[in-house]
Amino acid sequence: MGQLFRMELLQEIAETTFFTASLENENPLSILFVGPSGAAKTKLIQSYKSPFFHITDSVTSKGLYDVMKGDPSGKIKFIMVPDLNPTLSRKPSTAQATIANLLSITCDGTVRIDDGREHKECAHRPIGFVSACAPEIYDKNARKWFALGLRRRIIPIFFSYTQETINALQKETRNGRVNSGDVEANNLKFPSRMVRPEIPAMMKYDIEKLSIVFARNLGKIAFVAENIRKWTVREVLPISPQVTLQNLAMAHALRARRSRVLECDISFLNSFVEFTDHETPRKI
Repeated sequence: MGQLFRMELLQEIAETTFFTASLENENPLSILFVGPSGAAKTKLIQSYKSPFFHITDSVTSKGLYDVMKGDPSGKIKFIMVPDLNPTLSRKPSTAQATIANLLSITCDGTVRIDDGREHKECAHRPIGFVSACAPEIYDKNARKWFALGLRRRIIPIFFSYTQETINALQKETRNGRVNSGDVEANNLKFPSRMVRPEIPAMMKYDIEKLSIVFARNLGKIAFVAENIRKWTVREVLPISPQVTLQNLAMAHALRARRSRVLECDISFLNSFVEFTDHETPRKI
């Protein structure tokens, strides 16, 4: 079994995201890792195992319907697609229908099929979605996904490697510790019941301030003017980002088996928000 190297920050984000499914009265968070080709995004997602995860190579509206229909007890908490590229490579109408259903299933748990031959609808508890894609794929779809509201519901995590990390990974590869096989499985254990860690009042104000930065990051859109890539910021109200950050703070505490949010959880939120800036991907 191989290992993941220099991925601790991304693993922390992934695992905290998974624990949002154990928060009382909240929907699971969804994320999309956006990083360069060969950056082990796929292996990161594949390394997590749980009865609450449904892992698939690609998704379609029909496939989502079948998965949800086959889970009447609502056991599945996350759909995991290690590489989103195959899903998006289908004809535009099919890909758009799939994206629309992903939005619906993360928001209200509903999957709909209406392709002219059949019309079906399946209700399910809202679930999370975790996937990854290359920056080129994300850039190609960024404006459309922003208009659909995807960016607020499936949070993009932008990252790249420092030269120091590249050098370290090449050394690990040279020494035989990086290979093309599967990585060591990470079996997560979740609470047996839904819980809700306490957030101290002053930390709620810290989260409120941080949500303004987070909302600005979610509103950044790239455009090209005179062959130069520039950025504009569309308005995103900070209310939904604030809820997202509160949930992440509670989930981060829950990951550490705590019933109360501490300063280390707020520090995690600061790091998380740095990963959401499309203009300046976080280097690891």
